[in-house]
Amino acid sequence: MQFNDHRARARLTALVQTLALAAAVIAGMAAFPLFARAAPGPSTVAPDFALKDLAGRNVRLSEQRGDLVVLTFWGSWCGPCREALTTTDAVVAQAGEGSAVALNVNLDGDAGRAGSVAGSLGLEQLTLVDARQSVARLYDVDHLPLTLLIDREGAVVASWEREPVAAAELARHLKELNP
Repeated sequence: MQFNDHRARARLTALVQTLALAAAVIAGMAAFPLFARAAPGPSTVAPDFALKDLAGRNVRLSEQRGDLVVLTFWGSWCGPCREALTTTDAVVAQAGEGSAVALNVNLDGDAGRAGSVAGSLGLEQLTLVDARQSVARLYDVDHLPLTLLIDREGAVVASWEREPVAAAELARHLKELNP
């Protein structure tokens, strides 16, 4: 009987060691480009999400299908983010109604703070609050600001990271994508 207990213990030990090795291999895969997660880039479909706006209404990215979307991830502590927000807000407003929609995703987790910054900047476009940073993880946001231009079918057309998008460049993209 003890022989069987010894064999069972050895098998269990081998199984635990195999599982630990498998977990280490899977964790290490992220270091290789083939397995690394990356922010959606040009020609990839933007992952759908739902977040609350400053008024507490749910806003889904998929509800914007048929519109061009300028999606900007930002934080109140990020100086370049403020420039990115004012630029995208102005360009989308100047493009005219129906040309594009701007969704500004705040990563502070505090709707009051996000609303205060959006108000101080005079933003007219929607500010969404990613309280749990689940959308930031979905989009693999590593650096702010991150701005994505999404076409009418939901594919990413262009992206800008770390630096605010130039107004002329965004306006050119919007003009090219609008019939």
